[in-house]
Amino acid sequence: MKVSVYLKPIKEPVNGQKLSYICFRVRDKAVDIKAVSELTVKDKYWDAGLQGYKRSTPIPSDRRKETARQIAGIIESIETSYDANTANGTWLKQVIEEALHPAEAYRRKHPELLTRLHEYIEKADVAKRTREHIADLERKMARYHLYRQEILGEADFHLYVETLSLDDMEDFRNYVANEYSLRMEHPDFYSKFPKSRNTAKELSSTTLINVMNQLCTFLHWCKRMKYTDSDVYLQYGCKSPVYGDPFFLTCEERNTLYDADLSGNPRLAVIRDIFVFQCYVGCRFGDLVRLTKENVKDGFIEYVPQKTKKCEAKTVRVPLHEKALSIVSRYAPNAPKLLPFRNIITYNKGIKELLRHCGINRTVTILDTHGYKTVQKPLYEVATSHTARKTFIGNLYKQVPDPNLIASMSGHVEGSRAFRRYRSIDDDMKRKLVEMID
Repeated sequence: MKVSVYLKPIKEPVNGQKLSYICFRVRDKAVDIKAVSELTVKDKYWDAGLQGYKRSTPIPSDRRKETARQIAGIIESIETSYDANTANGTWLKQVIEEALHPAEAYRRKHPELLTRLHEYIEKADVAKRTREHIADLERKMARYHLYRQEILGEADFHLYVETLSLDDMEDFRNYVANEYSLRMEHPDFYSKFPKSRNTAKELSSTTLINVMNQLCTFLHWCKRMKYTDSDVYLQYGCKSPVYGDPFFLTCEERNTLYDADLSGNPRLAVIRDIFVFQCYVGCRFGDLVRLTKENVKDGFIEYVPQKTKKCEAKTVRVPLHEKALSIVSRYAPNAPKLLPFRNIITYNKGIKELLRHCGINRTVTILDTHGYKTVQKPLYEVATSHTARKTFIGNLYKQVPDPNLIASMSGHVEGSRAFRRYRSIDDDMKRKLVEMID
């Protein structure tokens, strides 16, 4: 097999100069095919014997070297991929294009990271809330790509799971960390994206860690799917978010809510019922909204936690306190849900309003994850649906500090790092322990 180079004149002069296309010919026994490339040269400076520009020409040295490099690259690609049984004009044209535009050729053969990420959302066997987090990661990654292409002028910028590097991951992290300020610098660019209630403020360090952990989990999935052999996600390493000590309502504060007269505010009364009920059963909000009358069996609430069902699909049974049963009895027995639930945003806002209305304003210390400094705030400002879960676990642990017993009712899996955060041992418990050695 022999590859030769020849010129094909362009009919009309370009800027007054006569130019020709560089063409390639492949011959081998029954094979004789030709293809025209997009490369052009000035005819009068071409040396057919060298298959390149003459050495003594006014053509700049770097231009001569680049043309020679391109020609050599095309010939090498032809020789490497040649197969007498399949070689034809279409093949030769494709080889030439791929040699001249390797990035585009790679893109045609390898789905971009964004494409793989979208596939991950559709195929991954994860909980609904996790899928929402992955979708948010996809939106961030899409904005990052466009930012690099349009604002930084890197029109050919694309990421691939096969070639993703530690520097790429760190650059993406820096983009996510600074996106709130970039939005103010480039309002026209960001105006084309749907607005989010979280985009105008700086993300906490914990949120950043969670975003990058989602990316690492996705890359691990890609390796399991054999889309890549890279273990860059292991090199980057998943980080553990830092959380402060848990805060929760005391039994007295919870009872204050239960006994509060909210007859003049029916909306808050419903929020109160849902919140106090959650304080007595300790389930996550995602499980709470799925509860129906059928989950109440023999005085117990019975359900399978959605978050942990993939790794430990056990049924959780929690005996219902008489106050919890009283709350359930206030609502229609034939209703599709156990209680008239609100969406999570409305519910969390209602909890804050409820606590403030009922005077639950005790100061609590929380960890500001933007700077990892402790700050003091009134309880009603920081309470959410998860505060009810912590109230259930925290107050139980004060009475019976047995993690296995409590975990059987909270739905935590064995060895859960999250569960260990709930085991806040207060001063009263410490005094009792010291008294035991008297």
